[in-house]
Amino acid sequence: MSEMKTDSDTSQKKATVGVVIWTILVLIVLVWGAYWEWVAPRINGGNQFDPLNALFSGLAFWGVIYAILLQKSELVLQREELELTRGEVRGQKEQLEAQNHTMKQQRFENTFFSLLNLFASLVSSIDVEPGMGAAPLKGRDSFILFYSELQRSYVPIKKKTPEKDLSELCNEAYVVFANFRQTYVGHYFRTLYNIIKFIAGSDVPNKQIYINLVMAQLSSSELNLLFYNCLSDYGNKKFKPFVEEFGLLENMVIENLIDQRHKDLYKESAFKSQL
Repeated sequence: MSEMKTDSDTSQKKATVGVVIWTILVLIVLVWGAYWEWVAPRINGGNQFDPLNALFSGLAFWGVIYAILLQKSELVLQREELELTRGEVRGQKEQLEAQNHTMKQQRFENTFFSLLNLFASLVSSIDVEPGMGAAPLKGRDSFILFYSELQRSYVPIKKKTPEKDLSELCNEAYVVFANFRQTYVGHYFRTLYNIIKFIAGSDVPNKQIYINLVMAQLSSSELNLLFYNCLSDYGNKKFKPFVEEFGLLENMVIENLIDQRHKDLYKESAFKSQL
């Protein structure tokens, strides 16, 4: 629509310039004719060269005006074409940027959902023998056992060293538990950490949406174990900052903690997502 309007404006300007040029030419001829008919015979006795000189002077003047107007018209057209070209380039650039954004989004989501599938497969592959003749626990049910084992590790440590602060007690209890179950939980938390790290390091908007998709996969026992993993030497430096940045513990039941005071070992942001 804008191109049709530009073409119409250009044609109109050309027509206007043409009218002006030919109007000037007609006026020159009329003035010359009047000069030849009435003025020249009275001032020079009818010398035929003076009217001719006047005509050629007028035509030369007309030629100069014609060249100026034509050049101005061409400059205007060139400027309009340049503006049109710039507009087309801007439009192509914006279109290219939109395509690049879409491609980046698609690549990110392809990788993200592949990682999410990998994580789900990892959880499903967990198969634990509780002992004492109990039936094996598989998948997410295994984390019920893991968390109860962590709780059992904490109690004797607290009785033995009550003078230790809460963070030291949590770390020591988790280290004891991890020495026994690291084969399972080590791979699990490394994978979960790298998925969160991948989202955090991307340039996609609304990162919290993808974070929440990951956290929606976790059971209550997994969240409880994540809580204490990030208070230990295994996750305190790298994983805990992500927990507090993205509110990864929002859906955790605080009442399930070994000690309610442990909640204070995290920033409040750990229990509230950005959405």
